Amino acid sequence: MEQHFFEQLLAILTASLVATVLLQRVRLPNIISYLLAGCVIGPHVMGWVDAPSDFAFLAEFGVVFLLFALGLEFSLSRLLSLSFSVFGLGSIQVAVCMAVFAGSVWLWGSSIAASIIIAGALALSSTAIVTKELGTLNQTHSRHGQLSIGILLFQDLAAVLLLIMVPILAGDNSTSMWTTMAWAVAKGVLLIIILLSVGKWLLPPLYREVASARSEEVFVLSTLVIVLLASWLTHSFHLSMALGSFVIGMMLGESRYRHQINSDIRVLKDILLGLFFVTIGMKIQIELLIEYWPRLILFASLLILIKATLIFILVKIPGEDKFISLQTGLNLAQAGEFGLALLALGIIYGVLPEDQASFIILVAIFSMAASPFLVRHSDMISRRLLGFFGENKAVKANTAQQNIPMERNHVIIGGFGRVGKTIARLLAANNINYIAIDNNVEHLRQVQDTDDKIVYGDCSNIELLRSCDIDKARMAILTFRSMRKARNTIEHIRANGFTLPIIVRCSEQGDFAELVSLGADHVVPEMLEASLIIGSQVLALLDVSEGDITQQIQNERSRQLND
Repeated sequence: MEQHFFEQLLAILTASLVATVLLQRVRLPNIISYLLAGCVIGPHVMGWVDAPSDFAFLAEFGVVFLLFALGLEFSLSRLLSLSFSVFGLGSIQVAVCMAVFAGSVWLWGSSIAASIIIAGALALSSTAIVTKELGTLNQTHSRHGQLSIGILLFQDLAAVLLLIMVPILAGDNSTSMWTTMAWAVAKGVLLIIILLSVGKWLLPPLYREVASARSEEVFVLSTLVIVLLASWLTHSFHLSMALGSFVIGMMLGESRYRHQINSDIRVLKDILLGLFFVTIGMKIQIELLIEYWPRLILFASLLILIKATLIFILVKIPGEDKFISLQTGLNLAQAGEFGLALLALGIIYGVLPEDQASFIILVAIFSMAASPFLVRHSDMISRRLLGFFGENKAVKANTAQQNIPMERNHVIIGGFGRVGKTIARLLAANNINYIAIDNNVEHLRQVQDTDDKIVYGDCSNIELLRSCDIDKARMAILTFRSMRKARNTIEHIRANGFTLPIIVRCSEQGDFAELVSLGADHVVPEMLEASLIIGSQVLALLDVSEGDITQQIQNERSRQLND
């Protein structure tokens, strides 16, 4: 039994690797690669994995960690600070799309519970695809990019609620669905209060102690235990494990440890989520694709058309420009990864018949495959459509707004010791934003936990730097004494294509040449500069002229740096 399970797991991982590498060449999202890999090795094609249900429980942890990572981004303060337009527009979009799709699916012959799940899946868009494409096109800060991201934020919140509802919709028939939902909401509120209390009063001191151990293994293990405990708690109350992970993630999103936590779990989350989508792919009935491919293309096209039209109308009603509204609709016209997760959970809990779910999953995949093209060419498609309907003026007036460059408005400080704090004070005095990163708890104890300018983490971790928006930073200043960490940080920054200026404090003579060769723009040798300052003061007390002192200090600095 163990050998059979191992062989099937090996088949899943190998197929995922091959599909991802091959399909990345044609710039298809990894999600589609996983789905296709699962379809090929599943019981309906090659049959390498004959019992996908054996992996269902393990795969569900992909959703658990996905929602935990989402919770880290959705800190409580960020949720409260979202404008009414995001909540208003996002909630109306989800409600209207769900109503349209639920009515259509119900008329198709599905049950009410199945209609809700399918409608919710189709109403959600792909956060991963849209944000990636907008970032690549440098349109994240354009008006249609901001509207798209705002709606996606609300969709992600709605996805959490929908995923939590799946076990409720799968309840037995002894009580009404509304009674079951009311009881589940009551339990959910109680659990949320418990988890929020734990997140506010217990987790911060716990993570301070964990961080004091200065051990990556202890830090990662603590995060895993906390996520699994929260998931176990909600599961024991017969609610979705995703609820516990999301709430705990949201509370940790308030702490300075969130960047390091997100960096630590990213690989595990991606692997488990990949396994989750592979299990979805294994449930796809390939006979449907062969027999109904014209109908699948038609339904995917209708999904894109209906969804883009509805979003266009909803964005236009508050007074937004037609060109921007249409671009927003095209950006969000596809189904998304949360929708696929919702459909998969519907299958696992027996709410959706497999053949029906397979058809909807294939429709969703087709729409997601078309999404990168729609996002990349949304301006051209919008221009031509509006031009066809005689809206050339609107197009010309708004084309200039589409490629607004991202602001480069903050400095990253590596290390928050004596030197780092001094630089931070100077930057703050000149109204220059900064983010300081340090993994020494003693350096962070004097700073309030709510100060989001100071974060815990290893500055040499490129994923941590990405989460601190290194791509938007004006420069990086590395102030720690460890030359090994300085070398690693510089190498990782340059190896990942970031060209921002890097200033490094060098504590040992002779290190600066190596640091410059690795990509540092400026190196400040600490011992050399201290000796030159002392030397200039000595010469001044000995009545040497200021001009001679300046010249001699400069000559000495050049001589030592060039030796």
